[in-house]
Amino acid sequence: MKKFLFFTVILIFGVLILVGQPTIPNGGFEQWTDQNTPTGWTTSNLNLGIVTYNTVTRSTDKHGGLYAIELKTLTIPMLGALPGIATNGTLNLMGGGTITGGTPTGGVKPQNFKGYFKYTSVNNDSMAIVVLFTKWTGTTRDTVGFGGILVNNSVSSYYGFNEPIEYVSTTTPDTFIVILASSAGYTPQENSTLLVDDLAFQGVLGETIPLSFLFQRIYPNPTNGEFTVILGEYKNCAVEVYNLIGEKIYEKKNLEGNTLIDISDKPAGIYFVKIESGKESKIFKLIKE
Repeated sequence: MKKFLFFTVILIFGVLILVGQPTIPNGGFEQWTDQNTPTGWTTSNLNLGIVTYNTVTRSTDKHGGLYAIELKTLTIPMLGALPGIATNGTLNLMGGGTITGGTPTGGVKPQNFKGYFKYTSVNNDSMAIVVLFTKWTGTTRDTVGFGGILVNNSVSSYYGFNEPIEYVSTTTPDTFIVILASSAGYTPQENSTLLVDDLAFQGVLGETIPLSFLFQRIYPNPTNGEFTVILGEYKNCAVEVYNLIGEKIYEKKNLEGNTLIDISDKPAGIYFVKIESGKESKIFKLIKE
């Protein structure tokens, strides 16, 4: 029996290697429709008819190849500060800054998310380079993994990051969304500038999660701000809440049983609730109305 299981593991691993890594569209930012439109990405560039505000542009200040992507926070008259945002999904600025769509994973779970960046932070502004992995269940699209980096200080030369992707389910995701933002906080700062280049995935991951861990959940969802986290039999748990662009807006530690969380003071929108239980962690998508 043990030999059979070992052979099965080897066979699955071999299949995953043959499938290969999902590719981040134009992850090296070498292809551009024009100076302000990276192929395969949508951006926060804003055309108001009379004037256009380009928060995203092509840059020759690159890590590799010929170009990199530059994202810059600009102040728009009557609207305020608009971060430079780029995504391989579909960005809808008029819909409250929602991001939908994405790129198929090809049936594999990448292990790491890597790339290079430079950042000019104004007044301790924060930038974000994040990836979300999702799965369509037939009725909802659930987040099953995420990874990336959030920095709130200036980085004057290209810095290479290689961050593990944290999965919260044995489910294989079907889609991934990469989000780049020159300002990731609630108060974007004009002229905060992010340069990004050579994004890619690395490795293929297989993992198991204890069955009892799968019974953890949150309710109600959607919520008006208060919700309960059910932690099951786990003790010394930590609960963290992140906004859509990866900023931690709530944290509580040393929890067990059922815990009431209150984010009533936060604006309506989509949040991610992360539960850490020992070596395991799980993420829920939460809608605040």
